[in-house]
Amino acid sequence: MPELPKSCSYGAMNEFKREEAARRVAWLSREIRRHNQLYYAQDRPEISDADYDRLLAELEELERRFPELKQPDSPTQTVGAAPQATFAQVVHHQPMLSLESGAEAKLARDLFRRLAEAGAAGAPMLVQPKIDGLSVELVYRHALLRQGSTRGDGLTGEDITANLRTIAAIPQHLAGCSEPLVVVRGEVYMDRAGFDQLNRGLIERGQEAFANPRNAAAGSLRQLKPEVTASRPLSFFPFELVNAAELGLEADSQALVLMKRWGFPPVDEHTRAGSDMAFAEAVHADLMSRRDTLPFEIDGVVIKADSFSLRQRLGARSRTPRWAVAWKFPPRQEITTVRGIAVQVGRTGKLTPVALLDPVDVGGVTVSRATLHNFDQVARLGVRAGDRVRVERAGDVIPKVVMVQNPGEPRGPEPAPPPRCPVCGAGVVREGANHLCPNTLGCPAQLQAAMRHYAGRQAMDIEGLGPKRVAALMDLGLLTDLPSLYALASHREELARLEGWGELSASNLVAAVESSLGRPLERFIFALGIPAVGQATARDLAQRFGSLEDLARAGEAELTAVEGVGPVVARQIRAFFDRPETAAIARRLDRVVRPAPPPQAEPDPAGRALAGLCVVFTGALDTLTRGQAEALVRRMGGKATSSVSPKTSLVVAGADPGSKADKARALGVRVVGEREFLEMIGGGAPPAPSPPSAAGPLFERRGE
Repeated sequence: MPELPKSCSYGAMNEFKREEAARRVAWLSREIRRHNQLYYAQDRPEISDADYDRLLAELEELERRFPELKQPDSPTQTVGAAPQATFAQVVHHQPMLSLESGAEAKLARDLFRRLAEAGAAGAPMLVQPKIDGLSVELVYRHALLRQGSTRGDGLTGEDITANLRTIAAIPQHLAGCSEPLVVVRGEVYMDRAGFDQLNRGLIERGQEAFANPRNAAAGSLRQLKPEVTASRPLSFFPFELVNAAELGLEADSQALVLMKRWGFPPVDEHTRAGSDMAFAEAVHADLMSRRDTLPFEIDGVVIKADSFSLRQRLGARSRTPRWAVAWKFPPRQEITTVRGIAVQVGRTGKLTPVALLDPVDVGGVTVSRATLHNFDQVARLGVRAGDRVRVERAGDVIPKVVMVQNPGEPRGPEPAPPPRCPVCGAGVVREGANHLCPNTLGCPAQLQAAMRHYAGRQAMDIEGLGPKRVAALMDLGLLTDLPSLYALASHREELARLEGWGELSASNLVAAVESSLGRPLERFIFALGIPAVGQATARDLAQRFGSLEDLARAGEAELTAVEGVGPVVARQIRAFFDRPETAAIARRLDRVVRPAPPPQAEPDPAGRALAGLCVVFTGALDTLTRGQAEALVRRMGGKATSSVSPKTSLVVAGADPGSKADKARALGVRVVGEREFLEMIGGGAPPAPSPPSAAGPLFERRGE
């Protein structure tokens, strides 16, 4: 559950000191990226769209008032989340932008104002229901479906072609189409009847039901086995012919007709045409009144200009087009009684107060628990046990308490944050408005997330540790913390007797765990999940300190001397090793795993083409993957980093390079293309791929 801090009022922002603004910008950027990852990559959002929009709006306003704080990779300049490593990456035909969204009528009025200012008042507009599913891009070559991908970060998505081929509503061949290239975008969704049927089946089999159709659709598309996707009742709503103008079309309405002729599901019955605000208001009100009778879930309407030339004239911001908006519906609300307030420890260690309610139907869903976000929010609401409260399903997904309707008699005590984690007993720390359990590696409430990260492909690469298996092994007491992974070998026979396992599954898991012994130190450091330490930082720390013990003893001054480690990251690393719980588990793991120290530098780096240079890659490369390119830089004596700074020596720009290339030019850093880069290093070949895991035969993969 989320804990959103109280946002500063815009009226007070002028009085913000730059240091305070910088801290707020850093927190907002980190929090928005986390929510992007939860929503786009993990299909388990923690906050409503409205709360997300408020966070983003506050960051945009701070960046407007303090432009020097705006970073090239700010969430205000990007869309979605980075693609998961589980799937191959696909560069989109054009960037997949997001839509400016909100539940206020002002959003739509601003769109029509922009039209008038562009001399296009009264221009044809289209309105369609905003289906809450998963946006995908389909690429057809010579009328055959060749590739399908998720939104990803807007520039690069995940290749889920095999899964999309199982959806009957997506044609494999475009009837009567003679175009060499057709690119279609649309929403994969699950209708109400299919969602209810799927959840009934999951519950009958003793499995966890999906929270809403959007999560069900997204989870179904990200299956590693297409046959699982094929078993799910998915459909498709086409909303854009991306290269329509290149095909000689002049308007979106023409493209919708053409897509229907090619075999896509018809959307004309759900598409309205008009030209002014009164028209948009009428459609919005009509669909909001009929939303519960539609075959699919919607949370608003999309209003967009029909003419492609008008769209081009209006243009786009960094992450949203200026010719379309998503006008959301207000959340559904009901009134009920608070019976108690509990504290929940989430997978990230956040302590969230939760209101336990008399069950109430909110928009067709029975709600008996609602988030109170954090203890500052509890104080602002003044909510206690016994109160009558107004509850809404934010974004029609997450129940939350909006206000106290009538104070109860008698009232329970005022809720307060516990001094110790109610799950593991670690001392609670405060970070902004949030209260956290810092025992990231030892708290059972956080163990599933820690285990999944530790076993990840880029970390210790332990196959077979999906969330369901981790939960089952925890329930049996076989997993109590991360080091207990390495005791599973002594429970091989017990594992084999578990339902759905057998000798092969047990042996595979034990072999996969044992294969992680001796992994490189940089992967081990990354696997520990130290806050703010990603793969690149873990590699730099491994090179600098050479062992976990030396890293654990390093002071902040030593840490900040490492490239890419600033004061904030140094404090996070120091705090991790200063906590007895996390330091003890890290050292126990280190004694068992015995990670391999980094290789010694070659004696004569000066003879290599990139000796001493700091290189940044941006955009899509043609002949190298990003990992191959960075490994090549290191092999040639250089250093590969992810951000442009005055220390950067060279930027290699592929297709759609984005703001990093612009920042490099502004700093006077040399920018070259991929071909020129390869010529500089003498046409060096990409590094050989890593050898396959020694975990044995393939079996259940993570995430299934």
